Amino acid sequence: MRILQITNSFFPVIGGQEKVVLELSKGLAKRGHKVTVLTTDYLCKGKVKSEEEKFGFKIVRFKNDYWFAGYGYSRGAMRWLKENYRNFDVVHCHGYNRYLAEFSLRFLGNKKPTIFSPLGFVHTKKNLFFKKVHDLTIGKFIKKATYATALSKSEFEYYKKLGVKKKKIFEIPGGVNLDDFSKKNEKRLNVFREKYSIKGDFILSVGRLHESKGFQYLIKAIKGLEINLVIIGKDAGFKKELERIAKDQGLQEKVKILDGISDEEKVDAYNSCFAFVLFSEWEGFGIVVIEAMAAGKPVIVSDRGSLPFLVTDGENGLIATFPSVEELTKKLKELLKNDKLRLKLARISKKFSRAFSWGNIVRKTEKLYKKALEDEK
Repeated sequence: MRILQITNSFFPVIGGQEKVVLELSKGLAKRGHKVTVLTTDYLCKGKVKSEEEKFGFKIVRFKNDYWFAGYGYSRGAMRWLKENYRNFDVVHCHGYNRYLAEFSLRFLGNKKPTIFSPLGFVHTKKNLFFKKVHDLTIGKFIKKATYATALSKSEFEYYKKLGVKKKKIFEIPGGVNLDDFSKKNEKRLNVFREKYSIKGDFILSVGRLHESKGFQYLIKAIKGLEINLVIIGKDAGFKKELERIAKDQGLQEKVKILDGISDEEKVDAYNSCFAFVLFSEWEGFGIVVIEAMAAGKPVIVSDRGSLPFLVTDGENGLIATFPSVEELTKKLKELLKNDKLRLKLARISKKFSRAFSWGNIVRKTEKLYKKALEDEK
């Protein structure tokens, strides 16, 4: 198949949407398909190098003309799409609240089989007015897709509100490179700890440093516990506030906030931590939870978004009610005091993670493309 992937931002930008498009494109290219990614220079102006030989697929990148309330758009990319869409068998648009993907769907209409993946609907209250306007206007363009994907069943209800019929929705989660987390190298883990002066057992949390990720509650939850905390993520304007909270709580020696570490070091962090926590306000999926499971670590998550669909409390992890610091502390104490429970959760979660290999996700997506093509005949 000749496949076009459309995403407003892409490698070297690091994020959930960018990761999904990258891994899908690499996997599909390895399976013999001709893949092209249409994207913009959002967040990577002046930093882009050709990666086509490395990845095995073509990248077409245009200037991002504007970015308002999260809605990016590129006139150049849209012109290119109108001139070249006939060269592709199927088009996959990624990102809800992203103009490039949504206006592409509007243009394509019934011209080509199209797949839409929101990669997490936006549920936080930030820019709430613009989001409501978007849902009632541009958001409706996603109904034009031949099929849509959902990261978990939590997204089915949101699709319903936008007028997308359930029969058009297929659940395809995010994936994980399982091999990355199964190769534990003790020497490398020691180098990681020494480099960042990490001593003793620590809880790990990963995500962009933003208020919605709930790191502020996690910092408070470890107070009085015999455990340290390592937070890894790119600063989204909240790092200084987190450092202030840690200082106010007298925990500056127990809390490490690492911004901009390598992917290899992040894997080392997963493999060296005592347990993993994602206590966020909302998650469209929560791929970092699957990464922690793949590393064989017990996880604690909030009861928001897709997280309760990934974790069954007491079975493959623990769930704490957001934003209760008291309940989160209680769950942390359970892991610290009950080795039998911790080992059980780690064992079951590792087994659970196997279903999320990128190989499985690529094959599911490929099957959906073929279905869309057959239905258009």
